[in-house]
Amino acid sequence: MASFSKKDQQGVFIIAGVAAVLLIIFAFSYKLSNKPKLDDRSCPATIARSTAIIIDRSDDTPSQTLEEIVARTKQFVAERAEQGELVSLFEISGASRTNFKPVFSACVPQRDGNDIYENRRKIQRQFAEQFTKPLDAALAGRPAKSESSPISEAITDLSASRYLAAPANRLIVFSDMLQNSDNASLYRCTIAKTAIEEFRAHRAGAIERPAFRNTAVELHLIPREGIGHDTVKCRNGFWAWFFGDNEGTDASLMTKMLPGGARIQ
Repeated sequence: MASFSKKDQQGVFIIAGVAAVLLIIFAFSYKLSNKPKLDDRSCPATIARSTAIIIDRSDDTPSQTLEEIVARTKQFVAERAEQGELVSLFEISGASRTNFKPVFSACVPQRDGNDIYENRRKIQRQFAEQFTKPLDAALAGRPAKSESSPISEAITDLSASRYLAAPANRLIVFSDMLQNSDNASLYRCTIAKTAIEEFRAHRAGAIERPAFRNTAVELHLIPREGIGHDTVKCRNGFWAWFFGDNEGTDASLMTKMLPGGARIQ
């Protein structure tokens, strides 16, 4: 029976090693070549998850409240936003009724890389340039006092848009939730049923209440002092009805207070 010499064995090991290296290179090349093609927003052709963030800038807001809004948004991006997820930031003002569009909208790009087969520094730099810096710039906006605060109309428009059309969605709202438009005003409301009926009557012919699917809704309330217990109760009842059409395994509604406290002007 033939036996391999030490030299033959070394040759076999070298050939096996080269083959293993080539196999690894081929696997990495295949992986890189099969990455999904992205558009100019770093989005794949099919978006699996989307998040819409709304900041109500229609009234004065204390500095500590604004800082917390920015901190919570950045925390969400750092801890919960997934690669490929569409993140869009909107602002509510008096102009939202007829000109409601995002001040930032992009999919979360790759954040980091593997030094073995990727340019890690380049990936980190692109993440900052394409996502972090534009988002920070959008978050730097300041409140602008306006005569109206069309919160419900803005959310309704958003619910019917491509920004919340993924299989799984998240809606994050930073607002005092004091709806104030020609359709309905919650500033002096005392009975939720009356406010709802008034709103529905004015919205006849349009979407009266948004229909969400697989959407986790988070309401971060900007505190307003002096509005009265009856108005608070009415406000809470109105929004409980408003967000009442939400189906799917990811559907939920969570409310959390922000720090601060400014009186309604």
